[in-house]
Amino acid sequence: MKLQNKVILITGAARGIGGTTAKVCAGYGAKIVAVDLNEDLLKHTVSEIKEAGGEAIYAVADVTKRETVVDAVKRAVDTYGRIDGLFNAAGVDRTGGILEMSDADYDFTMDINVKGTFICCSEVGKVMAKAGKGRIVNTSSIAAVREEAYNAPYCMSKAAVAMLTRVIALELAPMGITSVAIQPGNIETDMLRGSFSSRGAKEGKDVKEYYAEMEATIPMGYIGRPEEIAEVVSFLFDDRSAYIDGNSILIAGGKIMA
Repeated sequence: MKLQNKVILITGAARGIGGTTAKVCAGYGAKIVAVDLNEDLLKHTVSEIKEAGGEAIYAVADVTKRETVVDAVKRAVDTYGRIDGLFNAAGVDRTGGILEMSDADYDFTMDINVKGTFICCSEVGKVMAKAGKGRIVNTSSIAAVREEAYNAPYCMSKAAVAMLTRVIALELAPMGITSVAIQPGNIETDMLRGSFSSRGAKEGKDVKEYYAEMEATIPMGYIGRPEEIAEVVSFLFDDRSAYIDGNSILIAGGKIMA
């Protein structure tokens, strides 16, 4: 993997797919700018990268607030002089039925997943446009193409991210900026466990039941690991994947065929 000295800004880098991808890309030689709201967990991510011989800094930011994203981007540029790649991994999932969901839960999901991704693409894109090159990887989801009951805002938000990725490819490619979306299936993360716990409390089911039901829908027979997503993302930052632009890449263990 050829990521040596590439500067990659990763949101949602405190844990989950974002944190794992930060470590994997650093292992391939990238310089990581880890961004999240949770400073303690960010410090842990950066510490693990450095202990493994990698290079990383962190910036605390709320992706829904442009001014904090601007500050994070400035810290990246002040430290490394450029940003070669952006991975938008920050995301949330508030489950609930269409008839019951509150405006607050709807807004929370859409603000982080859609607005936050847009703001980061916009602000990092400005830096990339000046340099005449850059790669953006956004996190969509299998939920963008395979509907899920009791999860409307999440499905909607991830479909929006896929479309944003296509628009970026059309609009910014002449500036040397390319964009790809990943569409993970069911991945073992805190967000997945939290979603199951929330549903279980409402439906009176044990979390293990949800895991068993989910695994039965995946042709490969198991829920994916963050590392499996991180390896795909790291490849998308490798110059060998440069001609992939505007696509959404499904990583779901064959589930779309189920």
